[in-house]
Amino acid sequence: MEKQVTETLGEMLLREGVINHDQLEEALKRQKVTVEKSIGQILVDMGVITESVKMHFLQKKFGYELFRLNNKEIEPLLLSYIPKHYAQKYHVVPVGLDRGILVVAMDDPSDLNLLDNLKTTVGLSIRPVIASVADIDEILKQYPETKEEVFVLPKPRSALYKLIRYVFFPLMGFLPLVIFIILVKFNEKFLLYVTRVVQAGSSFSFDVFLYTLLGWGLWIIIVWEINGVIFEEKVPLQQSPSSEENEE
Repeated sequence: MEKQVTETLGEMLLREGVINHDQLEEALKRQKVTVEKSIGQILVDMGVITESVKMHFLQKKFGYELFRLNNKEIEPLLLSYIPKHYAQKYHVVPVGLDRGILVVAMDDPSDLNLLDNLKTTVGLSIRPVIASVADIDEILKQYPETKEEVFVLPKPRSALYKLIRYVFFPLMGFLPLVIFIILVKFNEKFLLYVTRVVQAGSSFSFDVFLYTLLGWGLWIIIVWEINGVIFEEKVPLQQSPSSEENEE
């Protein structure tokens, strides 16, 4: 039966007389520098308590199960519930899924803030189990390797490139309108045709206007697509030097 956590592990160890006040203060100071480490693990690193003492104390106080990896492989789908960067930062790993509840191995489940944050991040209810740091590290190694990618900025474009892309092509969208004005002004037959259309009646005139407008819209779409095909470039991705060195 799990007990409600109301104190941190450090506070409980102090109250039980396992550590003294000076040791707890020193551990808290170190935790400010290495925030990714739990207070329990810092006390273990200080040599104040052992890993075994920490795990059994947590089990006794909270009623959480002890988890032993025993060389088991965690399914990749299960690992995907907690992002790798999050798991590495907070030293928490998924080890099971029980009726919609994610079972998470932690070295210190007394951290209420971490439990709440983890629940929000995962979007599922969390059931902590106590695991050794070594077992958690082994599970972290089972995460798929990810290559770090960096953006390569495109080279600066010439003035001609900018003129064609940002001036010429937008103006091309108005080409049908320019042609229409030129024909009306300099072509008497075309002007006569337009006059007859206008005088033919509101219904016919509206149809001609509508189809002309649709044709103009289609032309703008074509120009826009051509512009995209010619000038749109995806920013290339390259592996970072560190990733390439690791592969070698």
